[in-house]
Amino acid sequence: MNSKNGRNKNYSVIIVSDATSSSKEFVVSGRFLRQAVFAVGFLLLFFGFIIFHYLTISLDKQKMKWLERDNVVKEQKIARLSATIDGLNQRLKNMEIFKEKIMIATGLKSPLALTEVGNGGPVGEAAPGAPIAAGGTLRTQAIPVVPSNQTGTMVKDATQLEATLKSVEQSVIQNKVRIAATPSIWPVAKKGLITDTFGARVHPFTGKWEMHNGIDIATQLGNKIIAPADGVVILAEYSEFYGNMIVIDHGYGYTSRYGHLSQFLVREGKKVRRTDPIGLVGSTGRSTAPHLHYEVRYFDKPLNPWNYILD
Repeated sequence: MNSKNGRNKNYSVIIVSDATSSSKEFVVSGRFLRQAVFAVGFLLLFFGFIIFHYLTISLDKQKMKWLERDNVVKEQKIARLSATIDGLNQRLKNMEIFKEKIMIATGLKSPLALTEVGNGGPVGEAAPGAPIAAGGTLRTQAIPVVPSNQTGTMVKDATQLEATLKSVEQSVIQNKVRIAATPSIWPVAKKGLITDTFGARVHPFTGKWEMHNGIDIATQLGNKIIAPADGVVILAEYSEFYGNMIVIDHGYGYTSRYGHLSQFLVREGKKVRRTDPIGLVGSTGRSTAPHLHYEVRYFDKPLNPWNYILD
C-alpha cells in the first residue's frame, strides 16, 4: 500500500511456506528503510574508525618498540666508542710521558725544564693546612676538562707525537754514546716496591718534614743493584746517612747515587756499563729495613729518578 506522499512509500514483504501453503505479510515503511540503511552505514563507519584507530595504535606501539631497540643498540655502540676514545686518550697521554722521558735521555730536552713526567716529584713550600699525600707530594684535585672535539684533538695530538718521535729516532741514531750514559732502567736486578717517592716527606727517624732526594725501593736483602747507564764509579764508601754508598759519574752532567748497600761489587775508578752489577741491597746507615735508596742528579741537582726509568 502506498501513502499519499511519494517519498513515504510502504513496502510489503510476503513470506510463503511451501509446507502449509500459508503466507505472512510484513509492511515496512520507506522512512524506516532509509533510517535502517543510515544506521547500518553509521555503524560500519564507526566500527571501521575504531578498527583503523586500533591498527594505527598497534603499529605505533610496534614502531616505538623498534625505535627503543634501535636506541639501545646505538647507546651501546656510543658507550663502546666512548670507552675506546677514553682508552686512546690514555694511551696518548702515556706515549706523551714516554716521549718526554726519551727526549731527556737523548738530550733533546733539558732535565731542568721538566716539570712533571712520572709519579712523585719536588714540591714547593706547602700552604698552611695544605694536604700532603703519603710520600711527600702535595695532594691536588684534578679538574676534568672535556674537549670540544675529542676526535679532532686526538688526531692532532697523534700527528704531533708521531713527528716528535721521528725526530727522536734521528737523535737516537746520532747520540748513541749520550743515550748509553743517561740513566734509563730499573736499578735493581729483581723488581721491588717503591716505598718512598721523590719529594717532601716526614723523615722516619727525625719525624720532621724534609726533602727526599731519591726513591726508596724495598726488595730482598742481597739482591743485585745494577748500573742504569754507562759511567765511572767515583765513590764507593761508607756514609753515616747513606750507609754503604756508591756514586757513578755518567758524564754529560749526570750522576747517580745508591745507598744502604750490604756489599760493594765495584771499586772507585771502575768503568761500568749499563746492567753491570755494582752492589747488593742492604740496610746500612740510617735505614729501617733492606732497601735501595736511588738518586739521579743533573749537575748535582736532584731529579725525580722515576722519570729516568723507561723499562
